Amino acid sequence: MGDKVIISIFMALEGVHAYSAFLPSVFTIKTFVEDDSGIQMIREGEIMASAFLIALALATAYLTKSKWPAILALLTGAGMIAVYEYALARSPAKCGCEEE
Repeated sequence: MGDKVIISIFMALEGVHAYSAFLPSVFTIKTFVEDDSGIQMIREGEIMASAFLIALALATAYLTKSKWPAILALLTGAGMIAVYEYALARSPAKCGCEEE
């Protein structure tokens, strides 16, 4: 039981890492995403990170014979998408708040 818990926790942490590998920081989005093209690029990164995380989560769940790595990874992925969508909503492309 202990190994599955530890692997599940690491799977959730890997979820955060997957998004940071495919996407820029929230600061970068908030500061530099100025048009619809930038928004589209961020959303493409969300899709790629999500696909990677889902594949990794399913493989880990299969290997551990436990649903918990997949559940924690998917919850983390949903949280990361929410973070990035919030950053996009506050970007210059959406709020018209370009720095002068």
